[in-house]
Amino acid sequence: MSKPLCIIPARGGSKRFPGKNTALFNGKPLVTHAIEVAKESGVFSAICVTSDDPEVINIAKEHGVDIIHERPADLASDTAQLKTVCFTLLQENPTYDCFALLIPVSPLRTAEDIKNAYKLLQSDDVNTVFSIVSHAHPPQTAVCINNGYLEPFFGHENLKTTQQLTPLYHHNGTIIFCKTASFIEEKEFYGSKVVPYKMTADKSVNIDEPIDLEWAEFLLSRS
Repeated sequence: MSKPLCIIPARGGSKRFPGKNTALFNGKPLVTHAIEVAKESGVFSAICVTSDDPEVINIAKEHGVDIIHERPADLASDTAQLKTVCFTLLQENPTYDCFALLIPVSPLRTAEDIKNAYKLLQSDDVNTVFSIVSHAHPPQTAVCINNGYLEPFFGHENLKTTQQLTPLYHHNGTIIFCKTASFIEEKEFYGSKVVPYKMTADKSVNIDEPIDLEWAEFLLSRS
């Protein structure tokens, strides 16, 4: 298996946090952190930044990114999915046996995380590696409002102590590795033979709001 392509998606049209991919974290734009950690890992044969944002494109050029993909409008809308962006890029760059997706808004991932996740992909029994983190609160205990009254959404049988419930996880938006052939065939990240790369909550901060930057800066200062 040849060394993977790194895809860094950095769309410019966030409505909750305009310009979040170029927001400063520890003195650098978030997209810069993604480029630098990808290079530091030594895992990739090439790094691609895909964006419709001129500022992101300029940052990618300044950092000598191998492939700069200027997204057309249909891949830069609110409804455009990352799997579609990746599928398009892999069709345009068909020489890579595998690829990774590093989203800029997860700035606390390390080069070691990338290397460890990539090692998992090298098994014949693995098509995709997802970084995950455990839910802070068990989803099984969720409640809903029905006609003004609270009800257990998943039923009373799930109102148990955390220790009695099946541990559940979610993708933390930090790392995805895929083998290209299976991804092209299935056109899904959650296809066959998906394995987890478990990460701790303090590495799994995802920047969706400005306050998330403050929390990430605090966690960085502690480490």
